[in-house]
Amino acid sequence: MADKVFRCAVYTRKSTEDGLEQEFNSLDAQYAACAAYALSQQHEGWVLNPERYDDGGFSGGNMQRPGLQRIMADVAAGKVDIILLYKIDRLTRSLADFAKIVEVLDKAEASFVSITQSFNTTTSMGRLTLNMLLSFAQFEREVTGERIRDKIAASKRRGMWMGGRVPLGYDVIDRRLVVNEPDAKLVRHIMQRYLALGSVVELVDELNREGRRTKVQEMTSGPHRGGCAFRRGTLYHLLSNPIYRGKIVHKSECFDGEHESIVAEELWNDVQAVLADRAQGHSRRLKAKHPSLLVGKLLDGEGRAMTTNHACKPGVRYRYYNTRTDLLDGTPAWRVSAHDLEQLVCTRIAELLTDQHALCELLCDSSDDAQIVRKVIDASDVMAAQLRSGSFITRAPIVEAVVAQVALQDDSIDITLRARGLLAALCVDVELGVATDPIQLSCPATKVRRGHQLRLVIPAPGNHVLPATRDEKLITLVAEAHAVGRLLKANPDKSIASIAAGERRCRSRLTQLVALSCLAPDIVTAIVEGRQPQSLTVRSLLGTELPLAWSEQRAALGFS
Repeated sequence: MADKVFRCAVYTRKSTEDGLEQEFNSLDAQYAACAAYALSQQHEGWVLNPERYDDGGFSGGNMQRPGLQRIMADVAAGKVDIILLYKIDRLTRSLADFAKIVEVLDKAEASFVSITQSFNTTTSMGRLTLNMLLSFAQFEREVTGERIRDKIAASKRRGMWMGGRVPLGYDVIDRRLVVNEPDAKLVRHIMQRYLALGSVVELVDELNREGRRTKVQEMTSGPHRGGCAFRRGTLYHLLSNPIYRGKIVHKSECFDGEHESIVAEELWNDVQAVLADRAQGHSRRLKAKHPSLLVGKLLDGEGRAMTTNHACKPGVRYRYYNTRTDLLDGTPAWRVSAHDLEQLVCTRIAELLTDQHALCELLCDSSDDAQIVRKVIDASDVMAAQLRSGSFITRAPIVEAVVAQVALQDDSIDITLRARGLLAALCVDVELGVATDPIQLSCPATKVRRGHQLRLVIPAPGNHVLPATRDEKLITLVAEAHAVGRLLKANPDKSIASIAAGERRCRSRLTQLVALSCLAPDIVTAIVEGRQPQSLTVRSLLGTELPLAWSEQRAALGFS
């Protein structure tokens, strides 16, 4: 009997969800084979960890797998000495990811064993053999992907429907699109009403008032989607979707489809002409209507100058201030919404202009002259109204004369005003007052990291408390988790696999939701009220292994 104990854990993976609803599936077969192998090595001191590390329906091409992340975390924590695999490609099909995994294993003095492929990774020849196997696994994955993409492209060129969300107006029968006449009638009605109204926003309101809903997408795994109120993005996609003219689209190319068209050519052409005309005209108007007010005055949290940038979507132009790329020195760039920041700066200055006590202090010795004070108060009221709701033409001269600098900080926005410039803008003789020191104003803000950039979340104008930001997708996920928790409590004698099969749900998804149903009540309340940390998203919540202790949950999710 061996003196040293080796703690073993079995990792299993399956690329698709097909067959996972079965009582004994591929993951169970892999686990049983690995467990039997571990049992045969008891004389070497191997002890099997009963915990399962399963990834059903996850590709081996990346490491974004909950089961893999859990087992690697346990390895790093010293809880696992040997990872048991059915085959090496169950662990990864990427050489780059394999290098990262080996680095974690070497640091923890752990290893892995493929029970169907015998080689020793402690020697250079063993590592070479392993790298060769992984190279072929990655090659097979890439070739398979290319073959599938080529097949999809060739099929679409022949006009075949290759899956995806079924568009409103059609049903899928024997993998072909078949016209659903009641829905097709709604599609034609939507296009005709768009021509009559000329506005997607008004059309959205009209359809929702009439109780119209989007098409229900029946999913083979997971809950069905759709059947919700129309939104602008949904309608823009519907109005410009060539599938209604009997076309199949592949990478911006259109091919004649096997399905019937449901929109006449004349109606289709009229709708596309209106969409193109309104998009181009609106874009030009937006560009002329919303230039940037703070160019040359704005600094990021590192004291670097910021410049303007924008992103365009159909009919919408979003403006931003970004750190100048030529000033980047290795630290992250900063980014902030131009509209929100300009509105906040203008509103903050307007608050100063409506503060009569602050204006009297600004006038200093001249505040004893009632006529001058009255004149300044009247002028400041007009200027405050222009800053709050005026156009760029009325705001720009005020900002240029008054604002010396706007500096972004980790938790605030600092505004420096020219006292003399403000008095001059209020038509006050600057010689009457002695106030020459800059005026300092401040507004709260929160810095958050998004990818390689630092973004500033700023409060709504006139509100000095950061607003709650409800994440509807996150709320929906928590609600779904609690529904699954109630389902399990109602069936205490059934396994998750049998419940998933009975409800026609994905077992892996149900397992994730069961863990989320145990969230601390105050965390659930914070999510519903929109007070969760900015970093907490659906993806991050699903990817976090939740501890049972509520205090540890708060720490893991950033609530403490």
